[in-house]
Amino acid sequence: MQDWDFAGQLARTLRISGLFLAFYCLVLLLQPGNPVVWGFLIGTATGMWNAFFLSKRLHAAIAAGLPRGGTQVMFGVFLRLVIIMIVLYFVSRTGFANIYAAAAGIFVVSCIFTCSVAGALLKEASFAGFLRYKSKN
Repeated sequence: MQDWDFAGQLARTLRISGLFLAFYCLVLLLQPGNPVVWGFLIGTATGMWNAFFLSKRLHAAIAAGLPRGGTQVMFGVFLRLVIIMIVLYFVSRTGFANIYAAAAGIFVVSCIFTCSVAGALLKEASFAGFLRYKSKN
């Protein structure tokens, strides 16, 4: 069994999310006033921002050690939630983006990360022979 490559998974997630952002920008060239696409663009960019800086905080917490690291991680999660609330408040007060699309866009990055990790775990499990378990009977 190998150690989990968190940085590699995060880089893959941000790369895929960047492709989504490029797609949203191409759609906005065709339909510049589409509030749903603007919402997905803002939400996905916010999710990418949160994922990148949360990983930076996790690396700093690991370097700081256990007692101080836990506090840093909790503060980082709190800060990410505040950023999400600020972005959604901004989107709700302006009329150019759809708030539901922005909220869904924020979770796009988390879904990509989760699916990527699940795929990697299934791949590793099939290599390890876990799915070919035979009973002793």
